[in-house]
Amino acid sequence: MTNPDPPSERERALRIELSKRTISIPSRTERDERIDRDSDEIREIGGAINALIRDEKLEEARAHLDDALAQYPDEPGLLNLRVVLDVIDKPFGSYQQARESCIDALETAVNRDNVFYTSHILNNMALIAHKEGHDEFSKAMYLAAHFIDRTAFPPLINLAAWNSRKGDLPEATEWINRILETFPDWQNNDEITTFFTKDESLSNLRNYEPFKNAVLNKIN
Repeated sequence: MTNPDPPSERERALRIELSKRTISIPSRTERDERIDRDSDEIREIGGAINALIRDEKLEEARAHLDDALAQYPDEPGLLNLRVVLDVIDKPFGSYQQARESCIDALETAVNRDNVFYTSHILNNMALIAHKEGHDEFSKAMYLAAHFIDRTAFPPLINLAAWNSRKGDLPEATEWINRILETFPDWQNNDEITTFFTKDESLSNLRNYEPFKNAVLNKIN
């Protein structure tokens, strides 16, 4: 297994700053979550760009995003969308470009003490590491994302998926249980039930009795 590329000086400094701040940043369950929310205008812009991404109109989405960032260069939500486009928009994006975009986005989120986007951007950094084959590094980043925001859905599902792919079904089930505890109405959440029933990363789990009893038997 290859090792991840050594971090740049800028990325190393950001990691040090982030490690300091995780000591004092309160969980989103312990503070006013309005601090982390986008403004109505940024939410509307981001929603329109996300809709274009879902429709696979990536060139149009990037053009809209570039216009938005020209007007709002320090919005972590918009910077995070640039990371997403860098990952999925080939040939205009790349993992190298996505890593650089992650650093921009993470610096902004950390400087604003924005727990929501700090967690989400770390999760995206972990996804990039996974795509590049750096499995242990990706797990560390998922854990960091979860530590910062224990209510965030993406790190939870990615940690369950990571352990399932590795064949550690008891550990994967522990993360599944955390999802169930965090989202007690999970049976009414299409995103969660679709992940449980269809995501390829959980194929190992679907024949595992504890997972079947806790999840599949309650969906079918």
